[in-house]
Amino acid sequence: MGRRVGDLSLEELNMYRPPLSTKPADFDAFWKNQIQSIEHMSPTVEVSFREYPVPSVEVADITFESWDGTILKGILVKPRNVTACPVIHSFHGYTGSRGLPIDYLKWTSLGVAVYAFDVRGQGESPDHARYPNGSRTPGWMLDGILNPESYYYTNVYKDIWMQFNWIVSEDSPVNHTKIALAGSSQGGGLALSLAGLVQNVDAVIADYPFLAHFERALKIAPAGPYLEIVNYFKVSDPQYKTYEIAMRTLGYIDCVHFCGDIPFPTLMQIGLEDDVTPPSTVFAAYHHLSSKDKKIEVYPQFSHETNPFHEEKKLAFIMKYLIDSE
Repeated sequence: MGRRVGDLSLEELNMYRPPLSTKPADFDAFWKNQIQSIEHMSPTVEVSFREYPVPSVEVADITFESWDGTILKGILVKPRNVTACPVIHSFHGYTGSRGLPIDYLKWTSLGVAVYAFDVRGQGESPDHARYPNGSRTPGWMLDGILNPESYYYTNVYKDIWMQFNWIVSEDSPVNHTKIALAGSSQGGGLALSLAGLVQNVDAVIADYPFLAHFERALKIAPAGPYLEIVNYFKVSDPQYKTYEIAMRTLGYIDCVHFCGDIPFPTLMQIGLEDDVTPPSTVFAAYHHLSSKDKKIEVYPQFSHETNPFHEEKKLAFIMKYLIDSE
């Protein structure tokens, strides 16, 4: 099998479990404080069902007012006339969106409902937050990067925590029998991080997760959003005077640092030609998972792209852990 230039061989990847050298000492306390700051809040949510041409499903548009008043757009796609069923909380990739109902029909065909929301500032969701200590280099990766309390992804993680708790509450239109978190790229990183935060899911799917093992990604990724941070230093801090501050912020966000708190069945994938989320960064997350029921599928000639072969493996995974085990 081949390997991407600049990264490790598959043999090396299978043993790559780097130390958590950039995980802040107060990581757990930081997130406990962040959650405590919003756990008393109840989101204002509007759910509006609409006509859809596939008679076996129901589709609803959702507006979700998050903890700081930001209105996040979402959709629910569910089997028709079903009020209780397994649920997938789905997350999209960087610069993407919640998608269209057709994107989730593979799940409703199994009897599973799907919730998907635009990440703040992406898709059709605005971002009401202000980010001090910003950079003139564009990109969400840099919004507030010198202050972990107000960093862009700190706010995103608080959003998805609130969404999850609404989904599993009595206020949700679907009574979940089991729940999985799933996503690709940015969505894969969000799925892993949220799984570590909430501690009460049944399964996790993370395709080539982004937001993973920053210290290595910034050194070897030749493409994609990690380069926003690399360019920040070139343009705004060429002598890396703020490097330690920025890495501390990213240490609170790095999904690898949440993986030790994920004991749930987890399915991951990576293509060895991926230059956006280098394979070693993905294997770092995989090897730090505490789950004893985990698997990473490797595709030597795939890059950062949807893989139809793996989509079928994901169907089997959801059948096993959300349906057959009920």
